[in-house]
Amino acid sequence: MSGIRRLLPVCMWLVAACAGDPSGPTTGSLDVAVSGLPDGTAAAVSVSGPGGYTHDVIGSETLAGLTPGAYTVTAAVVSSGGYVYRPAQDTQSITVTEGAAAASAQVAYGAAGATLAISVAGLPPGASAAVTVTGPNDFSQPVAATATLSDLPAGVYTVTAESVTSAGVTYSPTPGAQAVTLPEGGSALAQVSYGEGAAVGLNLRIDGMYLTQSVQTYTGTVPLVEGRDGFLRVFVTANQANAATPGVDVRFYDHGALVNELAIAAPGASVPLSPNEGRLGASWNVPVPGALIRPNLSIVATVDPANAIAEADETDNAFPVSGTPLPLDVRTTAPFSVRFVPIVESVNGRRGNVSNANKANFLTAAMRLHPLAAYDADLRAPYTTSQPALQPDNGNNAWTRVLSELDALRLADGNSRYYFGVVDPTYTSGIAGIGYIGGRAAVGWDLPGADWVAAHEWGHNWGRQHAPCGNPSDADPNYPYPGGVIGVYGFDVAAQSLKPPSSTDIMGYCGNEWISDYTYTGVLAWRSARADVPEAVGQSVQPCLLVWGRIEDGQPVLEPAFQVVTRPLLPGGSGPYSVEGSAADGSTLFHLSFAAERVADDPRGGEHFAFAIPLPPAQAARLEALRLAIPGRPMVSVRAAAGAVAGPALDVRTTRVSPDRVALRWDAARHPMVMVRDPGTGEILSFARGGAVEVATDGADLDLQPSSGVGGPSFRVAVPR
Repeated sequence: MSGIRRLLPVCMWLVAACAGDPSGPTTGSLDVAVSGLPDGTAAAVSVSGPGGYTHDVIGSETLAGLTPGAYTVTAAVVSSGGYVYRPAQDTQSITVTEGAAAASAQVAYGAAGATLAISVAGLPPGASAAVTVTGPNDFSQPVAATATLSDLPAGVYTVTAESVTSAGVTYSPTPGAQAVTLPEGGSALAQVSYGEGAAVGLNLRIDGMYLTQSVQTYTGTVPLVEGRDGFLRVFVTANQANAATPGVDVRFYDHGALVNELAIAAPGASVPLSPNEGRLGASWNVPVPGALIRPNLSIVATVDPANAIAEADETDNAFPVSGTPLPLDVRTTAPFSVRFVPIVESVNGRRGNVSNANKANFLTAAMRLHPLAAYDADLRAPYTTSQPALQPDNGNNAWTRVLSELDALRLADGNSRYYFGVVDPTYTSGIAGIGYIGGRAAVGWDLPGADWVAAHEWGHNWGRQHAPCGNPSDADPNYPYPGGVIGVYGFDVAAQSLKPPSSTDIMGYCGNEWISDYTYTGVLAWRSARADVPEAVGQSVQPCLLVWGRIEDGQPVLEPAFQVVTRPLLPGGSGPYSVEGSAADGSTLFHLSFAAERVADDPRGGEHFAFAIPLPPAQAARLEALRLAIPGRPMVSVRAAAGAVAGPALDVRTTRVSPDRVALRWDAARHPMVMVRDPGTGEILSFARGGAVEVATDGADLDLQPSSGVGGPSFRVAVPR
């Protein structure tokens, strides 16, 4: 979402209409416009002029009341966030004249080019290295000796080295290939060491090998997930041009015992001289079924296992070279437990299109990208919101308020699953989803690409911030790859397609083409440390008070509370906010300190909270007021409304408007919100507001709990047929 900035003039001159009026201004002004720096970064600009005038400028500014004459605008280099920004012009000469028309100086900063140093060692004098550097925008540069490449664009560069023959001796490089990430204006070093090999003659070896399920580094540092299908790539290289077509044998071991063996035919008519991750045809590949991928798995690969091809050295055909199977890091993960909730907008009747028949479609992208082996998904009864219609820019806060209601619904249900609400907005371009960072609730639309929206929002639920692409409001400062790219090669196992390092990460705003190793391992670590079914699910169901609210546009909001029977959920630790309940005599019934959950996709920095506080009926009957306190803002409170009563005095009117929709009307002044339940299942159908709602139900009865602000008893009403 974009903001609107208004430029306010520093001063306004009132000038007489007559030309040459001696009362006109005798000074001038200078507009200094600074651009190209990240938000919040101060420029390093100074302005000097007649009479010893000097002034430092840290951002766009209008300098008024200047003596006419020549001024010098000097701009210096600025460092911010590990990047270096250089001005397009170091100095500018600007003439300021008398009158209201200001002179102008444009100071445009840009990220300085990156530098990559290539160090080559081990070759005899006069021998040239065979090193090639490739990178963004089809960059390709051969390097014959130690050199420094300057003014490079930021991104991921691949340094490949081939064997060199000099005076009948072959020198082999280490490593054969390496990936280097260059930040904007930054620098990096890639070292290539040559070692003397055998006499001239064909030699085959395996430079590297890795098993990938979604994304993997060349050295195989990304953990694998038990039971999930994978794809093995073996990088065979030769020391000289050839027409060899060797096969590769791969053996799989479980606790040291051989459990499977796969043969891989040569992918082409020759063996490449250096590894190339960017082309599937340059590696020996084989799908690996998930049943083989389990803890204590190890593998060893051998090129030309039958020694059918004559080589100068037959001792280096295995990987690892020792022939000892390579242990793989395989993690056991629990199925992803999620509950889909169709969201109905009472204002227009639109209902999110999710059902038992199509719920799996919302999980497609998540199962392809994230470290998941299985899921357990169910469908809840539709939930109706009384919020205004969803807007593409969330200008009315409807998106964030629906998310808050969904989280309160999850607590009231006493369910341990992640909740994902599905909406059907009236637009096709704008906000598509919203979710908590580290929370268990998210909302997304039902339009094409809904599974990618869900995968993004679940990434937030699993502790991930935004990748720095597309100008998100809360980009992850620790994201390792400039521009929010994935940085290493990804692979879509289902589609058998390669994803280059320049692909953008699912957690950014730039098309979300795949997932980085950073995001993948972060999600894996989050889920490993936090079970989908927490220990709290073991707590007994008991009478609780549902207390919930949010910080919206910097203002605290405390929603009406409800008495529910559910599993208690209290803050996991103390924090800067507090909520308390008190009785009419002033005594405190409960007091909680907490930190709220951040809404990832809310540029206004919204935070929400919801707790199920154990409160026996006797104490609930004494509750007279709730208070919410956040630093720097006045305390807000909700009190029992005078004269608020339950039962027939609610004077609720029910009307069936269609076979599956019922309209409710009541006095909102006495009861600002009514919790509507299905009496058969006990499921909440709506936190209905404003005295009118249409809920989705085909039942003959409804249970209603009017809230006077601090809860109240429930009663049942009949719905006319």
